Parts: sequence; C-alpha cells; structure tokens
Amino acid sequence: MNMKKLLTAIVLAASLATSSVVWSTQVQASTINDTAKQDSYSGVTYLYKMLQQEGIAYNCFYTNNKFGYRNGKPEGIVIHETATPNATAHDEAIYFNREWMNIDAYVHAFVDKNGVIQMMTPNYGTWGAGPVANSRFIQVELCEENNLADFAKGVNNDAVYVAQLLHRYDLVPTNAVHDGQGTIWSHHAVSKFLGGTNHTDPDGYFAKWGYSMDDFCDLVKYYYDQQPANTPVAPAATTPTQPTLPDPVATKVLMHDALIYDEDGKVTDAALEQAGAKLTLYGDKMIAGRKYLRIGVNQYVVASNVEGSLRYLTHNAYLYDNNGKRIGTSKFYRGKYLRTYGGRVKINGYKYYQIDVNQFVKVGNF
Repeated sequence: MNMKKLLTAIVLAASLATSSVVWSTQVQASTINDTAKQDSYSGVTYLYKMLQQEGIAYNCFYTNNKFGYRNGKPEGIVIHETATPNATAHDEAIYFNREWMNIDAYVHAFVDKNGVIQMMTPNYGTWGAGPVANSRFIQVELCEENNLADFAKGVNNDAVYVAQLLHRYDLVPTNAVHDGQGTIWSHHAVSKFLGGTNHTDPDGYFAKWGYSMDDFCDLVKYYYDQQPANTPVAPAATTPTQPTLPDPVATKVLMHDALIYDEDGKVTDAALEQAGAKLTLYGDKMIAGRKYLRIGVNQYVVASNVEGSLRYLTHNAYLYDNNGKRIGTSKFYRGKYLRTYGGRVKINGYKYYQIDVNQFVKVGNF
C-alpha cells in the first residue's frame, strides 16, 4: 500500500471510530431513558416526618432563613449531583439537617434510586447555587449510584419529581443549558450564564454513564406530558359555595412543632408549622376525643401544641435546646409545675417535653 492510500485508510478508520463512539453514547443514553421509564416512581418522603420517626430533631432551615423568590414563585429548577459516592438520599438528608448552619448550604430535595426526600417546601428559596440562582430556582440534588440500573432508577425518580414541580408552579419544561434560557438548569449552566458559583455538576456524573442534561430534559418532558395540566376547571351550572373562615378568635404562638390535620383528624401534606410561629385561630374542635385548633380552611393543629398542660416535677431539672445541649447551669426545682407543649420528643436518644420555643426538659424529671 503506498503512503497516500495508507494515510487515507488511517483517516477513514479514525473517522469511523469517532462515529462509533458518538453513536454508542447516543444509544446508551436512549437505552437509559427507556430503562428509566420501566421503573416505578418511588415517591416523596418529607424530611420532618422521616426525622420524627427516627427520633431526630428537625433543624428547620426556613425558620430563620425564610426568603422568597424574586418574582413570587420559582422560575425553574436547578439539577445538582452530590459528588459523594455511595451516600444515599437518606444519608445526605441527615447530614444537611445536622450541618446546614455550619456549611452554609441547603437544597429542597435529595433524590436517589429509592425515592425523593424533600427537605423543605419549594415555596421558599435555599442556599444551593449562589445568590443569583437561589432567588430564582428550586434546588434538587441527585445522589451518585454505582451501577447503570440504579443510575436509571435515580434519574427516573428525579425526572418525575421535577415534572411534578414544573406542573405545580405552572412552568413549561425547557432546557436552559445551551443558552441560559429555560426552566431546567444544570448547576454548570448557572455557573456559565448567571455566575455566583463555579460548579459544573451534574455534567461529569452524567457523562460517566453516557448521559447528558439533554437526555434528562427529554425524560422530564416525557413525564411532564403524562401528567394532567393545571388547567382551570370549567364552572358547573351551579357554582358551589366556597368554604369560608369565621372571624378569628385569637392569635397565639405555637410552642411545639405541629403537623397540620384536616377536619377528620387526618395528617395532611402541608408543611410542618414550626415552634415560634404566630397562628391566627378560628375556634376549636373535638375530633375523636382530642382537641384541635382551627388555623385555616380545613386546617387544624393539636391544641396541646399551643395551650400546653401542667406537669409536676419530681426531680430537679436542667434546660436543654433542640440539639440536646444544656442551656446554662440554672435548674427548675422539684415540687413545682411546668407547662409542657405537645407530645414527647426524642433528641439524641433521650426523651424530652418542650416547655418553650427551643427549650426542653427531660421526661424523667416529671
């Protein structure tokens, strides 16, 4: 073979090899989305409920850091990845709940192959992608998986959750990673187009599996189209009477974190009300022998979280905060009554009654 033919053959072989790599990557990405669509969505677990079941104190981010979006609602969603191999959504949620005040970071949700753990309501901003993005976008972290099947499950859960959030806020899925215009952003796109951060996730993690933000956006759009749009319901022939609230009877401070119940005494998915919140009360109601206070349309809290009850101290008692750390050296002496609020809470393996906002006394002293 002469030199000219040899060079031609080499160039042709290189071209074919490059085409083969591109084609292989496209096929893999397509296969991942096809595989993902075969997986069932694992659903959402709310952090405060998970911690309550595990006896861990909930360090609510937005109690003292509540800030809204610049236009009153989110404009899109930033997709992150954790960069912590083998750490599950549960692991990350526990870590951030404990450390967010020390690491100055927080996001709305963590997602892995097992489902979504929502850290807080998406109605308010978090510290996820720099000051510009934080006032505009919901922040969602995807956990790293160590095999292709679990990666597909993870992106599937992520895509369904993102599609649901887009519907919730009447946002149409559009890919922002190429021109900085759209509702679905990578952290890399925020760095590139908005600034305030220099991260490039989840590009590297996605590339490891032959995947990209374009592929992820396609998956989000697929699920977005499967869900019903938030379109107004046509009025019936006779417009039903809308529920109204009576005149308020009082405004009181919530002394113990409180779940929100409906008029039948069933827990709703409304965000946990935090101790220290001022509640407007519209009366009370007995449900299955238990007193509730009405705080909104079909919204109630257990009365003991506001009104409390007196308990008798049989031992001298120190005061503790919501991390189980003793507050000062003063103590309450036995033989006195203290007003406690809500039920027992477990902090670092010990049971406490709450006596004020961020103030607790061990159950064994009563």
